[in-house]
Amino acid sequence: MNTAVVLFTRDLRLHDNPALAAADREADRVVALFVRDPGFRASERRLSFLEGLLADLPGLEVVCGDVVEEVGRFHPDAVYCSEDASPYAKHRERRLSERFDLRLYPGTTVVGLGDLKTYRVFTPYFRAWSAQPRRGLEVPPVAAPETDARRALENWLRNDAQTGSRLSPYLHFGALSPLECVTRGQHKPEFVRQLCWRDFYAQLLHASPEAFRLGPTPAGGKHLEAWREGRTGYPLVDAGMRQLASEGWLPNRVRMVAASFLIYDLELDWRLGARHFEELLLDADVASNRGNWLWVVKNRHRIFNPTLQARRLAGYVDRWVRIDENYPPPIVDHAEVLARRGAASYPD
Repeated sequence: MNTAVVLFTRDLRLHDNPALAAADREADRVVALFVRDPGFRASERRLSFLEGLLADLPGLEVVCGDVVEEVGRFHPDAVYCSEDASPYAKHRERRLSERFDLRLYPGTTVVGLGDLKTYRVFTPYFRAWSAQPRRGLEVPPVAAPETDARRALENWLRNDAQTGSRLSPYLHFGALSPLECVTRGQHKPEFVRQLCWRDFYAQLLHASPEAFRLGPTPAGGKHLEAWREGRTGYPLVDAGMRQLASEGWLPNRVRMVAASFLIYDLELDWRLGARHFEELLLDADVASNRGNWLWVVKNRHRIFNPTLQARRLAGYVDRWVRIDENYPPPIVDHAEVLARRGAASYPD
């Protein structure tokens, strides 16, 4: 084969990139290309993060325009790309396949999207996922520079603390291989389980994209603004929303508590919260973010107690919330909400 275009999407790395490795083996000339969608909108923080990841890839050509037209400028014999689960990615793949020899590789998940049957419940999926044979890790076709993503992974793998890894933004953009993270992180079983959850939501999005659609934004109100701004009077919820606004990230448990509070305590539509998270998160992954929100919606027996959770995460709360005479009172009464719904708080 003469010319191959490797279309980088959410696989912004040289280490363990199956599409890149296959093109390097099979083509005489390899063009590494990233195409910016002129219609893509994101926060300045997220765009800046993406810029840093793109700068870490030597030899990558970055252009802005229509993906099919930009790829076509190189007259490729084949286009190599990592498969992805989102409707946006599927539309891109369909358009590319209509014009080029498109070859897809499993670069965004640990297990390929079509390697297992679709599971709707996590526990049986986790068993099947854990038993699935793994492909070998691909070596970089060229000398790969040390990156912030790889330094973060090394630090996490050496760290004995049980705090969150904060690798999710790197995983979202593919600066880290999820398979490499699982392969090297076996001594951190909860970390591996979280990566399985990521694959679980991806295979659900791949199978049932309509379930993940947000649709028109419903009405909010004053409680929604208080939640967004971290002024609910519940310290853990407020800490999470303030960290989200400040850093574009928050721990998974705090995400779940904030989601539960919006849905059950404020009785607002989950799509309002999911959309707000996606506007601010560095790791604004459609599958994982909306999957988490939908999990909270469906598990009505697991309403998180924001006060109890705050006691368990007191150190985290203290970093983001100062409780003094200016701190707002609770905007709703959690106990009254539960009594009215005939529910009980989830104890964990």
